[in-house]
Amino acid sequence: MPNFLYFDGILKIVEDIDINPAEPGFLYGAGLFETIRVENGIPLFLEEHLKRLLSGSELLGWQTPDPNLLEQAVKTTLSANRVALGRVRLNLLLGSTGYHVLVTAQTGLPYSLEDYRRGYAACISKIRKNHHSPLSFLKTMNYLEYLLAWNEARSLGAQEALLLNLDGFLAEGSRTNVFIVRQGILFTPDLSSGPLPGLVRNRVLRLALRLGLKVEEKPLSPGELFDGEEAFLTNSLMEIMPLTYVDGRPIGTGEPGPITTRLSREYRKSKTAALLRPPV
Repeated sequence: MPNFLYFDGILKIVEDIDINPAEPGFLYGAGLFETIRVENGIPLFLEEHLKRLLSGSELLGWQTPDPNLLEQAVKTTLSANRVALGRVRLNLLLGSTGYHVLVTAQTGLPYSLEDYRRGYAACISKIRKNHHSPLSFLKTMNYLEYLLAWNEARSLGAQEALLLNLDGFLAEGSRTNVFIVRQGILFTPDLSSGPLPGLVRNRVLRLALRLGLKVEEKPLSPGELFDGEEAFLTNSLMEIMPLTYVDGRPIGTGEPGPITTRLSREYRKSKTAALLRPPV
C-alpha cells in the first residue's frame, strides 16, 4: 500500500511531491509543526494542537491558515493511510508567498510496554537551551540542537537528553518535558526556564491539581533530579514515561514511582472522552 501525504490540499504519494527548495520553509527551516498521537483512528486533542500551531503562526507574523482546513487535512491523511494506532505530523511551512501545509501519518508508536515498565535513562547534554530566544516557546522546525542532544544521548546508551538553560537550570528534554517528585510535591521547570509549554505538560499539571497533589513550577538545578524520589518525562506521543536513571545514577529506587504510576493511570482515563468520539 502506498504511503500518502497531504500537501497543499492534495493527497499525493511521496514520489509525486513538488517542492521548491528555495522557499523559506525548506531553505531555512521556517516552519512550525505538531506531532499528534492517534488511537482508534482519532487524532487525540487535535483542537489543542491546532490552537498551539496557529498561536505560533500569529506570534511569528505569518499568514494563519483556516483551522478547519488543517483539521480536514489531518483527518484526510489519516483516513488515506488507514492509521488506527500511530501518529500524524502536521507541518506549516513558510512559502515565498503564503504557506504550505504538509501532513504525514505513520502507523505504530516508538515506545514499548517494556520502556514504561523499566523507565527511560537520560543524560544531561552538553547542548544548552537559550531560554532568552523568542523561539524558546514555539514548536519550530529549527530542531538541529535537539537532534545533536538526542544523538549525544544515544551515543551514551540513553534514550533521552536533558538540556540545561544558559543559567544552568533544567529546561527540558530533547523531545520531552521533565517532572520531578520530591516529598509528595510535583516539580517542573517554569516557563521562564525555557521549556516548550508541552500539551501533555499542561494536562499533567491540571490533572495533578485535581488529584490533590501540590505542584510547583520553578527553576530546578540538575542536582534536584537526584534529590527526587521519582521523575518522569512527557510528550504527546509517549504521554508519561518514567525517568529512572540520569547520567548512570538512579532517580530514587531506579524504578517507576507510585505518583508517576498514578498519574499515568489517571491520564489514560482522561482520554476516554476523546476516544469515545466516532473514529476519523
